Amino acid sequence: MSCPTRCIPTLLCLAFAGLLSGCASGLLPIQQAFRQGDFETAANKIRGYSDRHDGGTPQTVIALIEHGSMARMVGRFAESDAAFAAAEARMADLDTNPGISATERVSAMARTPDRIAYEGYFYDRQFVAAYRALNAIALGNLEDARQHFVRADRWQALAILENRQRAEQLREEEAAARRKFGTFDRAASDPRLASATRERYGDLEQFEAYAEFANPYVDMLRAVYLLGVAESASDFDVARNLMRRVAGMAPDNPYILEDLDLADKLAQGEIDRPNMVYVFFETGLAPFRAQSQISVPVFLVSDRVQVVPIAAPYIVFDETFARTLHADGRSTAMLASIDRIVAAEFRAQLPRLTTRMIAAAAFKVGVQFGVNQALRRSDPLIRIVAMLAGGVWASASNEADLRTWATLPKEVQYARLNTPADGSVELIFGGQSLSVPVEPKGINLVVVRSVRPGFAPLITSTLLEPDPWTFIQLETQ
Repeated sequence: MSCPTRCIPTLLCLAFAGLLSGCASGLLPIQQAFRQGDFETAANKIRGYSDRHDGGTPQTVIALIEHGSMARMVGRFAESDAAFAAAEARMADLDTNPGISATERVSAMARTPDRIAYEGYFYDRQFVAAYRALNAIALGNLEDARQHFVRADRWQALAILENRQRAEQLREEEAAARRKFGTFDRAASDPRLASATRERYGDLEQFEAYAEFANPYVDMLRAVYLLGVAESASDFDVARNLMRRVAGMAPDNPYILEDLDLADKLAQGEIDRPNMVYVFFETGLAPFRAQSQISVPVFLVSDRVQVVPIAAPYIVFDETFARTLHADGRSTAMLASIDRIVAAEFRAQLPRLTTRMIAAAAFKVGVQFGVNQALRRSDPLIRIVAMLAGGVWASASNEADLRTWATLPKEVQYARLNTPADGSVELIFGGQSLSVPVEPKGINLVVVRSVRPGFAPLITSTLLEPDPWTFIQLETQ
């Protein structure tokens, strides 16, 4: 077999590998089952998927995160915590030993993006730590919850640092792409590319990150936890500082200023801890990723240009959710828009996504151009077969990275109320009415997770005091 004809089986092998490379594709049906309300099936299937990727594959982190999330939804708090703990360990390991250079990252992204390890976004890390705290509360591990909340704050500090380093990371990947593809700058500055990306992602300009990529829900959860378990004025002081930050991020919430005043008085020793109920309402589903196409110009020689459709992710917002919750007549108010958090993070990553799309387009065109050049004097039939093989390979490897934590809520609301004398709070949301028991003394934390109206919610009620420790999970099936 001559050297040119060896290109044909090579391309066919590349095409076959591309068809098999969608390692993350097995996650999407499980996430879809969850979205459709089949929580038990999703929780069972994600456990198997997570086990298959437990050894350190590119999908390990997202598999473990979704495992923890889905297990929590069906009340398997210990299983959920174990999955989240493994996800945290893997993310910390990737931070310390990324194991891939900017050049290798660009090369891999030019082929199949899910070959790059999912490292976890800023909000992934904060939510993992916060849910571990809620799991610890459910399991009665008071001090463990404290440490998880502290770690959530550290993840936020890391987010601030990494966000400031993004420009340097982008420069490194652009330099790597420039070394591999000499016409990178021409493609990057081409107005056709700018127009295509603006058309696809222009609507994201309305989403600004919360201050320093903070998460008001995580901050407020920790603040309420500290109000309940505080052993000294310093805990109340930390709660007050957290609430002050939340007040800046949720200025229209009518409850936060009342809570800020309460925390201030507790920190000053002016009042005793009140008997209250805090209701946090996690409703709906966070944006998921879908595949689109962006037309990327690739310059071969001189002014010759080829416009290549490259698969690119975009985010889709889910508008089917219970809009508000009433707790003994008090309506919950917006605390954190997870839509905003996810969209702002996606938007911040767009420059790197553009770099990788250019690299992918240049790589595909370069391979096909090289094969055509090698076979230009070959038999016409061989050239046709090579062109077909190249087309199959280019199509098979043209996949967007659709991995995302899709089972997060769409938004989080909260309300505060004095503890009812009868020890029960009536919750009304999404056409459902449920009675939740609360303790008469101390601060009660009620967390409601509603995926869609009509689907069984997860409701937990906890007295935030070390002694006695009371946890209730409502059976709503």
